[in-house]
Amino acid sequence: MKSACRTLRILQFLPRTLLAAAAVFALTSADIFADVVKASYATGAEVPVTSDGFTATDKSVDLTLNFVPADGQDLTLVRNTGPGFIRGNFNNLAHGQIVALQYRGVSYHFVANYYGGAGRDLVLMRIRLDNLSAAALQKLDDPLVLALKKSRGEAPFDRPVSFQPEDYETGGRVLVDMRASVSKELVNQIGQLGGQVINDWQTATTLRAWVPFTQLEAVANLKGIQSMSAARPSMTHRLAR
Repeated sequence: MKSACRTLRILQFLPRTLLAAAAVFALTSADIFADVVKASYATGAEVPVTSDGFTATDKSVDLTLNFVPADGQDLTLVRNTGPGFIRGNFNNLAHGQIVALQYRGVSYHFVANYYGGAGRDLVLMRIRLDNLSAAALQKLDDPLVLALKKSRGEAPFDRPVSFQPEDYETGGRVLVDMRASVSKELVNQIGQLGGQVINDWQTATTLRAWVPFTQLEAVANLKGIQSMSAARPSMTHRLAR
C-alpha cells in the first residue's frame, strides 16, 4: 500500500515537472530562433540566451540596461554550452563593436566579444570612454579606440582577456588610414609627433601612417584630419614600415 501511494505521488509530480521543463525550453527556443533577441539587464547577472550551439547570423539584438554597471562589469549575452563557436554575428552587433547602453540618461559603453567567457560566449565587456578627448571620440574608429585602451592597460585590457583589437602595431606604433585634407604642412605635423607617413599610400584626401600610441589623440586633434581608422592591408600589399 505504501509503495502504491509513493507511486501515485510521483505520477502527480511528473506532469508539473514536465510542464516546467517545457516552459524553460520554450523560453530558450524563443530566444534562439527569434529574429530579434531581446536582452534586458537589471543586475548584470542575467544570461538572456543559453544554447548548445548558437547561430547569430540573420538575427539582431535589442539591448536594455536597467541598472548602473560597475567599472569592469561584463554582461553575458549568449552562453554557448556547445563545443563550437557562435556562428556568425548579429546584424547590429559585430565582434569588437563598441555599443552605448543608456540608463537614466547616462551612456555606458561595452565592447562585443564573441569569444568571451570560456572562449565561446558572447560577452559585452565594460569600457570607459570619458577619459578620451572629443576629437578622439569623433575621429577614431572602434579598433583604434580599443588599441589605444590596450596600449594604456585600461579596461577591458586591465585583466587577462581573449579579445584583441583588429589592428597592425609594432614598436609602440599602430598603422592608421586617415581621411584628410592632405598637405605638406599636415604631413610635417604628423612627423613632428613621431608619425611616419607612407608615401605610396598618400593622395589628396587620404594617407597612411605609423602613429605612436602616445600621439594618437594629438594626431586626431590636427586640423585637416577628418577620420582615422585601423589600416587593413590586403594580402597583396606589403606592410611598409
